[in-house]
Amino acid sequence: MDENSNGAEPPLNERQLRVGSIDVRPHEQDPPTPITASFDLSVDSDEKPDIALERTGDGKWRFNVVVSGSRSAVIERAAPQLVRVPARKLTTGLSKMKPGELAPSIPADRDDLAIRPRLSKELRRVRGFRDDRDVRPTTVFSPDGRWVYYDTRYPWRCLVRMTRPSGWSGSGVLIGPRHVLTASHCVDWTPGWLKVDVLYTNGSSLASAYGTWAYYTQKVTAANYSSTNMDDDYSVIVLDQRLGDRYGWFGTRTYSDSWDDEVLPWRNIGYPQDFSWTGDLATYQRDFALDEEDYDSDAGGTVLLSDTFDNWPGQSGSPVFGFWSDGPYVVGVTSGESSSNNFVAGGDRLTGLVRRARQEHP
Repeated sequence: MDENSNGAEPPLNERQLRVGSIDVRPHEQDPPTPITASFDLSVDSDEKPDIALERTGDGKWRFNVVVSGSRSAVIERAAPQLVRVPARKLTTGLSKMKPGELAPSIPADRDDLAIRPRLSKELRRVRGFRDDRDVRPTTVFSPDGRWVYYDTRYPWRCLVRMTRPSGWSGSGVLIGPRHVLTASHCVDWTPGWLKVDVLYTNGSSLASAYGTWAYYTQKVTAANYSSTNMDDDYSVIVLDQRLGDRYGWFGTRTYSDSWDDEVLPWRNIGYPQDFSWTGDLATYQRDFALDEEDYDSDAGGTVLLSDTFDNWPGQSGSPVFGFWSDGPYVVGVTSGESSSNNFVAGGDRLTGLVRRARQEHP
């Protein structure tokens, strides 16, 4: 357990949230830093490209790339550089962490904390559409606890939608000044580029950025997902822009088994694809139980099981979190499902991976 955990105190319940106050650490936005947009160019020529830059009528910058002697050219965003951190190294030093090292934070000029999100006006229509779909009871337990929301206040705006070159999408959350926490199987290990959109809704978002580094313990995919790697199904993405400075970020802490098997004020936000065909709508759910299970012999490997937490493809990588007196902390990310439970990956190693990525790329 890290020093941020305040022992094994559970997240604040509804009464405590109503009558108490949450004091989230503020941060000043760093001065603007240069943005590096990296692209890969594939051509059938060894000639060095000629590059010209021009300003377009709408104020954008256009790069014109000409390769002599080439019959074809494909320009793609560069893939994140991969950093594998062995599991045994992720729990080292956690007991000596500085107070607040992985604490949540909010921009100093935006005092707009909300303990509940605004539910979408489209709620009734969307739920009616979903109820006509074939929803498997193995992932959505009756009654469905998810609700569509849209809220640009902190921390609800910190949800991000992940997109890969194939068009596949998943979920994640701002977890640092330029860091996103998601599931390992949300990363394209081919590798390809990874785009994040902040509070993506119906085709638009507050901001977008691309991954430059991907920290992981295991390369988990839909094909190799199993009980041997689901406890390491998380990744931290370092972005090419400091989106956390602008919108704030969640904290991270290690789940305590003293919270097992009790319905607590846990929260989840994500992009399930049964609410819209392509995961265009953010959803919110609250109040469910988790049960910690160790799935391998390495210390810190933890899977949280739940038969009261609803999960559907597209929610992978979405945060499971609670509110403490100093803000929202993530204890795990949505990972997978079985015939009787949905799975959330968490534990000491998740906390350690976030810490490592934030230290090496502050």
